[in-house]
Amino acid sequence: MHPEIPDGGTFNSRRFSALKPIAEELDIVMRPPERFRPTRKAHQAALVVEHASPSEVDIYHQRLYEAVWVEERDIEDPQTLSELAAGLSVPPELIERVVIEDELLPAVRSSMERAHAWGATGTPSWVIDNKLMVPGLQDDEFFDRVIQRLESIRNDEGDAG
Repeated sequence: MHPEIPDGGTFNSRRFSALKPIAEELDIVMRPPERFRPTRKAHQAALVVEHASPSEVDIYHQRLYEAVWVEERDIEDPQTLSELAAGLSVPPELIERVVIEDELLPAVRSSMERAHAWGATGTPSWVIDNKLMVPGLQDDEFFDRVIQRLESIRNDEGDAG
């Protein structure tokens, strides 16, 4: 999700060729949208769900994913975001009010600033052991090497202490 995308969105010029085989292997539907939309309001809606009903936040995140990658819906539209909460214990009118008024926009901006301070420049970005930022899509072998390296560093630090 990209809150930094300007209002109105941007044309999708990326092919996502690296993601397609992974999605197919995991049997996940992923249709890259023609247009990427900003996600400032979607992030705020997710924060509302996370706060009001933590046990349902994964359901809401899944619905957001499907709205973007399956249905190509406008996830900056307050009505869409409230509709995605249908059947959850979060009042849809609360989501709609928060996103219309941008009540949680400062929290989204703060989160983005922290991510940028870590070096996150894209999605996905991974913070490992609060020590290492890994940007972008990586294969399992890459992460195996990173974990082995971190274990080696941890063992060296333990021997030196």
